[in-house]
Amino acid sequence: MADLLYSVQREAIEKGWKEGLQKGLQQGLQQGLQQGREEEKRDIAKRMLQRGVSVSVVAEFTGLTESEVEEIMRILDR
Repeated sequence: MADLLYSVQREAIEKGWKEGLQKGLQQGLQQGLQQGREEEKRDIAKRMLQRGVSVSVVAEFTGLTESEVEEIMRILDR
């Protein structure tokens, strides 16, 4: 009986560990994709600003706020 209880506990722990690992990997992937999208928005904004596009237009087309675009512009002006 004790062996059966131990076996059931072990299976439950193993199942929980696998589910936790899978959930963690999915969350990590989602965070990585989101970071990549944000970096791409900023790269596009940089290129647009370098070509003289206005802050408001850059914000409209990239989805960044005007203050985020202005910060990128300040970095480019350094």
